[in-house]
Amino acid sequence: MSPTVRRRRGRWALSRLKTVKTMAGIGFLPAHPTTLTGADGVVRCGWVTANDPDLTGYHDREWGTPVHGEAGLFEALVSTYFENGLSWSVVFNKREALRRAFADFDPAAVATMTDRDLDVLMGDRTIIRNRAKIEATVHNARLLTSMSLNDIAWHYRPRHRHPLRQWSDGRSDSPESHRLATTLRQHGFRFVGPVVAHSFMQTVGIENGHFDGCFRAPAPG
Repeated sequence: MSPTVRRRRGRWALSRLKTVKTMAGIGFLPAHPTTLTGADGVVRCGWVTANDPDLTGYHDREWGTPVHGEAGLFEALVSTYFENGLSWSVVFNKREALRRAFADFDPAAVATMTDRDLDVLMGDRTIIRNRAKIEATVHNARLLTSMSLNDIAWHYRPRHRHPLRQWSDGRSDSPESHRLATTLRQHGFRFVGPVVAHSFMQTVGIENGHFDGCFRAPAPG
């Protein structure tokens, strides 16, 4: 392979770093390092250091940090299925607008939204205007008025961490995400397949998706 082709493929891989799949380690050339040392001397997952400095704070403080509050979990779930079919940067850049639209993701508040409220949201250019996903968010919020997402989701925390030493270790789903997705769908939740469930689990720290060597990854042993 010529150096020019390698560079083009490398740029293509990096252009996909803003997707949730790439956060999981999917879509990289094997030669690209799984971790990189930033200008601040901190070792991070290669997907954030290599591509977008704006994601550094998200990587360092949010992604993979355990979340137990119902609003935080609900936001992560909604954001994950809104991202599906788009790129994470689209959702990331609209997070504040989505929080305004969905009452800071308080399930009780979202559950009271009416068809008229949904029509208003469909005219809001600051959010992602997908009618099916907006309707699913209200539907899912109503389910959460009688059950706890924290209790459901954290029940599927893996007993053992999946090793993440190289890009080929990355995965878009897991046995646990299949089981979580099945349970959520049995309860009536929408847009919660195994891939969405896996990304959600990594986002809220149910499964640590940071690559070995990253300062956010668990200590070996």
